[in-house]
Amino acid sequence: MTGTGAHALEPGTAADLRAVAERFAVTAAAVDAGERDVREGLRLLGRWGLLAPSGAPGERLAASVAVLRAVASASLADAFSAWSQTVVVEYLERFPPAGGGGELLAGLRAGTACGATALAPALADVAGGPPVPVVATPTRAGSWRLDGELPWASNLFDDAALVLPARTPDGGRLVALVRLGAPGVHLRPVGELLALNSTGTAAVQLDGAVAGPGAVLARDLTAFVGACRPVMLLTQAALALGVADAALDGAATHLHGAEGVAGGDHRELLGERDRLAARLGRLAREPGHQGPTGPAAARLDALHLVARAVTVEGLLAAGAGYRAAHPAARRRREAAFLPVQAPGELQLRRALAGAAAR
Repeated sequence: MTGTGAHALEPGTAADLRAVAERFAVTAAAVDAGERDVREGLRLLGRWGLLAPSGAPGERLAASVAVLRAVASASLADAFSAWSQTVVVEYLERFPPAGGGGELLAGLRAGTACGATALAPALADVAGGPPVPVVATPTRAGSWRLDGELPWASNLFDDAALVLPARTPDGGRLVALVRLGAPGVHLRPVGELLALNSTGTAAVQLDGAVAGPGAVLARDLTAFVGACRPVMLLTQAALALGVADAALDGAATHLHGAEGVAGGDHRELLGERDRLAARLGRLAREPGHQGPTGPAAARLDALHLVARAVTVEGLLAAGAGYRAAHPAARRRREAAFLPVQAPGELQLRRALAGAAAR
């Protein structure tokens, strides 16, 4: 972005958000191809003051939703990395480590440190699924020995701060913070992904890693997930909304001559998009007054919207959109990830069905 330098931007200003999207669009293809990685984008957002903006909880969340939507409209890989950063900041804000964490928080907000979240097993565990795969064994020194494997985490660069769940021998659950590169923390490649190859994604093997008493964020996993889940869901919905924005914009460029066939679908999706965007803003600003199912339903609706939007764009782009380098093809690949991002679409549908039955 020309001329912004290190000046902070205002996430509520439409012009600034457009400028953010335009800047990430310049490097989106290179990031998607793995020629540039997402740390450059994190540092850029940090210089602009857009990584997990400070303020009252509702305003902070609304700002994060707006920023992530703007970045995702240009590059889901960059937005996903910023999402991980955002939720790790939220964890540390709500459950500060006993040993402090101010320096780490400052680095995360500046984009000079990376935050990785590995809570997918925790979400499944709390929902009645398989127990978390990491075991935390107490030591005589008052620390915890961590053993097990986490199948998926991203932003695993340098000495990234990794937040993970673990189960204790007495049947309890805790949430701990470890640093990449520490003894006993190892990465295992997961192979080529359909998209997001530049996001530092790998499996994490813990073999005697140590979490000191000050690195335990919570001893009640259910309470931790309950407090952080609305933020996770609304910011994930913002990722889907951003990809839908881009798909609908792309579809509009191909509408000439096809208005009678697809113009109605496009107009309908634009209306749904605008209503969902307004709903996300309300949910973000009043997270404590919308009930437990509001964010889950909004995320599910965002998943349905983006699936329809990329389909319409693909139909209108026709053969050109089938070329791997075409933006429509990239958005199809990006959209394929969104329903499996934890909590995945099936988990959301089960949770909402269960809530409706009660």
